[in-house]
Amino acid sequence: MNKIIFHFLALFTSFVWGSTFAVSKVLLNAGLSPAEIMILRFLIAYLVMLPFSHKYIISLSVKDELMFVLCGLTAGSLYFFAENTAVEISSTSSTVALLVCLTPFFTALANRLVRKDEKLSSLFLFGTFLALSGTALVVFNGVFVLDDNPIVIVLSILASICWVIYSLIVRDLEGKYGSDVITRKIFFWGIITMSLYFFISPVTADFHVVTEPKNLFSLLFLALVASLGCYLVWNIVIKRIGIVLASNYLYFNPIVALITAYFLLNEKITVFAISGCILTILGVYICNAKNKVEK
Repeated sequence: MNKIIFHFLALFTSFVWGSTFAVSKVLLNAGLSPAEIMILRFLIAYLVMLPFSHKYIISLSVKDELMFVLCGLTAGSLYFFAENTAVEISSTSSTVALLVCLTPFFTALANRLVRKDEKLSSLFLFGTFLALSGTALVVFNGVFVLDDNPIVIVLSILASICWVIYSLIVRDLEGKYGSDVITRKIFFWGIITMSLYFFISPVTADFHVVTEPKNLFSLLFLALVASLGCYLVWNIVIKRIGIVLASNYLYFNPIVALITAYFLLNEKITVFAISGCILTILGVYICNAKNKVEK
């Protein structure tokens, strides 16, 4: 299959994930906590997927199962806990969003250090600089305020590193298991590890609010599209075009978050954000140009 299709899939996945910020806000406003939303979306996705994917309930080895546990932590519970806690205690979410957007750069750097099979060209680094600069403009959206709370900074960077670790592990697992098995295992261990959180902070939400049409639609979108569909597609994309190229599309997350917040939450869009969108698109294009990565 032509690789351009997988680039479009990576772009589509990034767009969906970018929209989850505004969609999650609907559920947060309804009284659910970030941890409760994460558990519900993963649980629904897992239960829907299980009848169609039930191979390797037990992995081929203890080592593989431990790697799946790590995937559940880094792509599920620990990632969501770090990011959402940082947002909760931060005086401005811009700091968290900007630091989490370092993920593509961290991914490229980690892949180079660990795998040593992809040399990052100067053109790639220039494109990364443009994309990250554009992302910063989109995130700040005309209000240039940073939070200097060290806990916020550490948690935000931890969330970014979690995604990098997950991406590297998935690459190792692809040779033994299909994308459906990997995705299902991520949901399972994400649910198990996040459940431990409720020993510290008990469930307090009134889950009857989920039955309201707007809230139910939001939850199903997060579970079936943003979780089940996008995690499955993302694992395939990583295998087909590599974690470095795939991760570059994550720079589009803030752009989509900005647009969806404009329509769903009536948040404004400034000329700074528009300029940032242009820079981000240009930067990602340069990164994904034919000579962006020297083999």
